Amino acid sequence: MRLLSRRARRSLLVCVSLSVCSQVSAHSQTGPGFSFVTNQMTRQPNATLRDVLMQLKSTYRVNIIFEDRLVQLPVDPAIVDRKRSLEENLTRLLQPNALGFKKVSDGVYMIVRSRKPQEQTSTFPEKTTVPINTPTLATVAEVVESPKAPQDRQIQGTVKDEKGEALPGVSIIVKGTTRGTNSDVQGEFKLSIPDGEVTLILSFVGYKSQELLVGNQTALNVSLQPEPSALDEVVVIGYGTTRRKDLTGSVSSVKAADITLSPVTNPVEALQGRVAGLDIERGSGRAGTTPNILLRGNRSISGGQTPLYLIDGVPGNINALNPNDIENIDVLKDAAATSIYGVAGANGVIIVTTKKAKAGKLQIDVDSYYGINGFARFPKPLTGNRWIQYQKDRYFTERGTYTDNLVDLVSSVEVRNLVEQGRWVNWVDETLKTGVQQNHFVSLRGGTDKVQAYLSMGYIGEKGIYQFDEAKILNLRTGMDVKFSKLFKAGIQTVLTARNTDATASRVNKAYSVAPVGEAYNEDGTVRLRPLGESNSTISPIANYAPGVYVDNSKSLNVNIYPYVELTPLDNLTIRSNLGLTASGSRDGFFQSERAYNPASEGRVNKEASYSNGIGYSYIWETYATYNLNLPKDHQLTATAITSMAKTQTETSNISVNGLDFDYYQFYNTGAANTVSNRSTGYSETSRMSYAGRLHYSYRSKYLLTLSNRWDGASQLYRNWASFPSVSVAWRASDEKFMEGVKTWIDDLKVRFSYGVTGNNNISPYQSISEMVSKTAGSNLSLGGSSILPIYVLKQALGNPDLTWEKSYTTNFGVDFSLFNGRIDLTADLYRTRTDGVLYKRNLPSTAGGFDAKNLYTKVLNIAKTQNEGLELTASFRTMAKKDFQWNTTVTFTAAREKLVSIDLGNAQSATSLISENLFVGSPLRTFYDYKKTGIWQTADSAQARLYGAKPGDIRLQTVPRVNANGESDNGVHAYSAADRMIVGSANPRWLMGIQNSFAYKNFDLTVFVNMRFGHTINATGLGYWNTISQPETYNYWTPTNPTNDFPQPGSAFSNTFVSALNYVDGSYVKVKNITLGYTLPKPLQNTLGLSRMRFYGTIYNPLIFTRSPLLKGFDPESGGSDSFPLFKQIILGVNLSF
Repeated sequence: MRLLSRRARRSLLVCVSLSVCSQVSAHSQTGPGFSFVTNQMTRQPNATLRDVLMQLKSTYRVNIIFEDRLVQLPVDPAIVDRKRSLEENLTRLLQPNALGFKKVSDGVYMIVRSRKPQEQTSTFPEKTTVPINTPTLATVAEVVESPKAPQDRQIQGTVKDEKGEALPGVSIIVKGTTRGTNSDVQGEFKLSIPDGEVTLILSFVGYKSQELLVGNQTALNVSLQPEPSALDEVVVIGYGTTRRKDLTGSVSSVKAADITLSPVTNPVEALQGRVAGLDIERGSGRAGTTPNILLRGNRSISGGQTPLYLIDGVPGNINALNPNDIENIDVLKDAAATSIYGVAGANGVIIVTTKKAKAGKLQIDVDSYYGINGFARFPKPLTGNRWIQYQKDRYFTERGTYTDNLVDLVSSVEVRNLVEQGRWVNWVDETLKTGVQQNHFVSLRGGTDKVQAYLSMGYIGEKGIYQFDEAKILNLRTGMDVKFSKLFKAGIQTVLTARNTDATASRVNKAYSVAPVGEAYNEDGTVRLRPLGESNSTISPIANYAPGVYVDNSKSLNVNIYPYVELTPLDNLTIRSNLGLTASGSRDGFFQSERAYNPASEGRVNKEASYSNGIGYSYIWETYATYNLNLPKDHQLTATAITSMAKTQTETSNISVNGLDFDYYQFYNTGAANTVSNRSTGYSETSRMSYAGRLHYSYRSKYLLTLSNRWDGASQLYRNWASFPSVSVAWRASDEKFMEGVKTWIDDLKVRFSYGVTGNNNISPYQSISEMVSKTAGSNLSLGGSSILPIYVLKQALGNPDLTWEKSYTTNFGVDFSLFNGRIDLTADLYRTRTDGVLYKRNLPSTAGGFDAKNLYTKVLNIAKTQNEGLELTASFRTMAKKDFQWNTTVTFTAAREKLVSIDLGNAQSATSLISENLFVGSPLRTFYDYKKTGIWQTADSAQARLYGAKPGDIRLQTVPRVNANGESDNGVHAYSAADRMIVGSANPRWLMGIQNSFAYKNFDLTVFVNMRFGHTINATGLGYWNTISQPETYNYWTPTNPTNDFPQPGSAFSNTFVSALNYVDGSYVKVKNITLGYTLPKPLQNTLGLSRMRFYGTIYNPLIFTRSPLLKGFDPESGGSDSFPLFKQIILGVNLSF
């Protein structure tokens, strides 16, 4: 038979589709079609060539395609030697039988006759007529075309792949029948179909099945999209890519579809709960807020915890990207994956791959959504009769009796009058508004085989739930890749981001400090400054909402340019040089008049303003060479050499003034101010130089070894050079012979181990040198002259000439499973990180002198050690995969611990000094130390309460036992005091979990994502408004008739001393983070509209939350129970279009 053309070689994968027939005997084929070697491992006495090929397939984990009649020859299995490579064994096996083989693609081989090409015939007949057993075998390429019925009509068409190349062997079935055919070598097919509405099902192994409504068409053009294998998925690692099956480090990936599910301004927030080991919290509902992020816990006290962000391989700012611009995000977690970045990779590496152009027709994508922000979870203050009863209960606490006399309950005449008039005001409702969330994005991508270009533009607008709280972000990204020849390729990418942010101060918490009565607005609708009356000094919590009295605006422009060149002087050698150039400018302006909340409350009468500018410019230039060496007998080496240099400079200027004459000056006319309260300029510069190398070895992807080392030099440190090595190994146990008995349910099993070192120098520049400052002001030293002599002293922060790196030593053990034909994928990682030389700014002892009478000198020192350890699990379940219904589930789980191992504060170190620094050896870095509430003293416990200086209704605390001079303990029975403070908890959760369920039914899709965070304590400032003028209505406080343990009786002076204990509660919660329902228009309708895709969807973000502590009713613990900018819900509607 004649060899197929080069264009059609890969099309021979049609035979792979016969794997579906594992439910049917592999020997039941009666036609001349191809067969796919299955996982059988039998060795028959009279073995045929087919039997031996089946064993080779299982041994080398490849697909082997053949024609049945070619492989029924008897052969001697002894010819096969497992120590030889697959291709050597095939040659020895096939040559004596006048056969040969062709490598169709990676892992796919085809058996052919050993003839000259011109003597061979096509492998694919134009039409194949083979009986099929059941209409469910739609994926089998050999199907029958029924005889043409009297009312049938003829159609024809062409099937192509994602690159526009012909796709032979595609199964085309008339839905609901056994009638069908398959595409020929040119991807063409002809088929007789019944009159009327007919749907075709097109399927091919390795590609997504597609249903096509024929309608009145007679000529069809269809494109199938690939369905990549999880093991063959390409993962971005440091300075290169690799297949997931060849990974030796711990890497997690998140795809574009999951990132764009969340209506957020910052793409990082979309990763919450989707990556094991990555702890993300949005701590504030302020518009444009950057979430808090920790990868595998806190390792440094003051050295920073921010991961390294790489945008297409170059360090950059992820905030500069629109979420729709992102193709996928890979998170590098263990030292084997991050140490190649040395100093920069200490806190993990997050690699962002953006969407690029592909050869082919121009593709236009439009993604747009619009929705509302609101329904914030925040308790209302007491109003009406509940507020009056609250005043009665306070009166009872103070006087021991109840009264209904409003004069006794309310001292303010203005408030009493407003209460009698029933003019109640809910100040929380007046403060919180309904905002808007929107994102509009358009991209154009396309090109030829030589040149591809892309352009994207996006606008994100977020209006928060406060008036004048708004962020506007404009993104522009453009780029081009040019392949000049086989040896030379170059390209450039430009990213421009402009931001305009208006901010306001949080005043919702002031709703509890104002009587819930009054007039919020004047008759003309303007904000009333004194809502209780002009004679009352109380200022309205919404005073800043008055036009022009409060302005806090910032603008920034960032331009990032990333050119690159790539050389391929040899087939296996690639040299690439990346340059990253960044220029940024920012301006912050602030103004408040005497009618703004703070000045009016404090009696300040001057208008105040400040204006600051900042410019920054940086570059990073990295060049790396990668050489792939394929050795005999399936050995492979990949070597990478890297050089990197970077420099960053920033300049700042600031001026603060007061005494402006007019509001409309705002911050634009600081020269007109009466007084300059502050002016300053600043400059900062850091630089780094690095060299690195990596060697990766693979034997059949079964035995894997990676070695790397990086040498970094950083300007912030005095001892500025350090080395960061790593080693990692992996073993694909599933490829071993002893695993053959479990291959029916274990598809893949890989064990990983790694050890590596990373560094951290994330501190301010110039910490290694001592500077001088002037203290002439206020000095009377003149030595008898007419002018004061200048005086210079050492700056408070002294330099440290021994300053060097924090170093983290990480051990990681991991296991990767794939089970039940890919229905379950599981990854587990155990890690331990020990960090030495932790940087900390320590107060020097008073014997070293003082900067002034109140402040000691400080110095940044390498004086502490920390330890982190944890378990990470990621599991994916293909729960159900039917023709019209699919259900996939992804689960991530993290259990982590951290502790401060030791710290050296010098000779003066004591428990008191550690407490003052909030550092506790053996505890996490984020530890809370305060009074610990155990409940409320009840009436039946009055005698016992007196032993602690309390009475029924007062707060009940856990105490610290005291030992007297005789060594006798009081067992903690004594009057409460400051000595009873203790560790009450940690902000670190014991475990995190994220669960996503994705459903698809015909054209509908539904995604539900749930995030959980358990076992941590929060300092919920929202619980700190007990006994205020109008405390939150959710506070369940104690009275003689309501013996609760939640809050003490209001008005208790005793409890007020220990009120901080009320803030600390269990912050555990389960949050339904995202519910998205979508509908994609049927393909024929899309074609009629000239679209390749049209999907409508609706999303509810943060719709439900369940807290472990009932005290958090009305609060969102994700923000730590904050009392400033509460988190809110979002409801959006959107559309995805592709042309």
